[in-house]
This record gives sequence, C-alpha cells and structure tokens, in this order.
Amino acid sequence: MEKIKKNLNLLLLSLLGAVVGLVWYAVFYVEVQRNLVMTAFDVGQGDSVFIETPNGNQVLIDGGPQDAVLAKLGDAMPFWDRTIELVVLTHPHADHLDGLVEVMKRYDVVMVLESGVNHTIPEYEEWRNLLKEKGVKVVIAKAGQRARLSSSAYLDILAPFENFVGESPRHIHDAMIAAKLVHGSTTALFMGDAEKSLEYQLLYSGADMDADILKVGHHGSKTSTTPDFLRAVSPKIVVISVGRRNRYGHPAQEVVDRIAAFGAALFRTDRDGDARFVSDGRNIWHVP
Repeated sequence: MEKIKKNLNLLLLSLLGAVVGLVWYAVFYVEVQRNLVMTAFDVGQGDSVFIETPNGNQVLIDGGPQDAVLAKLGDAMPFWDRTIELVVLTHPHADHLDGLVEVMKRYDVVMVLESGVNHTIPEYEEWRNLLKEKGVKVVIAKAGQRARLSSSAYLDILAPFENFVGESPRHIHDAMIAAKLVHGSTTALFMGDAEKSLEYQLLYSGADMDADILKVGHHGSKTSTTPDFLRAVSPKIVVISVGRRNRYGHPAQEVVDRIAAFGAALFRTDRDGDARFVSDGRNIWHVP
C-alpha cells in the first residue's frame, strides 16, 4: 500500500509538472506573438521563410529541398496548430518546391500563391494534384496584389509583371514571385531566385524597393544582387539562404564583398543556421 501511495504521488507530481510546463509554454508563446516573427530556415541548398504575425496568422514562403522544413515548422509552431494561412511558391524549382509538397501532405493550408507557370518535374505535378485533392484556394500572383496578414502586416506582390499561367518560359526565373513584407514601419524583401534582369525590372517599375531586410535572390549567386539593386533596397540586414559546401559555389564572393562594402549585417544559413528576426512594428532585430 505504501508503495502504491508513493507511485501515485510521483505520478501526480509528474502531471503537475507537465501542466505547469504547458502553461509557461502558452504564456511564452502569447508574449512572443505580440510581435511579428520572421525566420529564414536553414534547409540546406534552398529557400524557406516562415512568418508569424501578431494575430497568429502564418505564412510559409517556399519549402526548400526534401523535407527538412517539417522539423523546422515543428519547432516554430505550437504543437496544437496544424494550419498555415498562406503558402507562397516563388517558382517551381525543386529546391523551393519539394518541402512544400511534404508540408501540403501534413498541414491544412488555407491559400496558395503561385505564378501558375508550367514546369515539367514530377514534384510539381504532385504539388498540383495535392492542391486539387485538398481543395486549397490558389491565387495567381501578379504585381500590385496585396495580401493582408493582420491589422498591422501585409505582403505586397512586386513581381511577376505578366500572367504566366500555362506558359513555359525559357528561363523559369523570369516567372519569379518577389514580395515585400510590411509590418508597421518595418519591411522585408523576399527575392526568391530572382536574377539581375528582374531586379532591373523592379527598379524601372517605380515600386518602393526600400527594405530593412533583404533576402537576396538565387542564394547569393553572382547573377543577382547588383550594386544598383542593393543601393535601391538599402537594407540594414541581408540574408543569404544557402547550403553548406554546395556544388554551385554559392554565395559568390563578389556578392559577399559587395554586401560587406555596403555595410549591411549579413546572415548566412550555411554558417549561422536559422536567421530569426522580430519586429514590433517600429524596430526589427535579430534573435539568436
């Protein structure tokens, strides 16, 4: 009998500890969610950015290669949350798409934003089939659109400038989605794999390119992040999403040197891991 009582007391203490832990987790989560949180996930040689607004809405821009993004989402989202309000596929290359296929299988996605461009890889066919099977709302992106994320945050679509639905451009990067996140007076610019031709289109379009954070195009390739573009964006923080010891030689040293000369703080996922930032609508800062 004494042994049973002892075991019962231990069980009650364990349960109490679990409840207290859950309460503190919830308190911490609510405290963090007074701000907007943006994380460039370290998913290897690919892109994936996760955004959570103060009202709890979540946005995933690209999913990286394979399924590394699933573990990242498991850490970034509370365990009871299985819904992502908006998924953005900047373009259907495997290093941006593959992880989203796995996300689509495991999460409830409310809306998808993509260019609708044709691309003949099996993963893209699977992606399209999953969207149909799950009845996900698909919006075709075009410059000038605005996605309202919360009362204080929205996502402006800056590119593409034309309708690519059903089209098969010679260079898939021409159908890139470029977007700007605005939260209060803080901003972040996401360039997918955009190259210099699209950068100059954006400059000539008259769009407001100024941003606090720049997630550079094409993993820091020398085909992107031109001096003119960097000057127009004038970022305080630059993020390069890139895999360790990748076979492409990304990021190009000339791009790294250009960013250093410009004076922006540089974060690289191959060197620094996940790059996490918090905005209170007035200031934006890095959180280790």
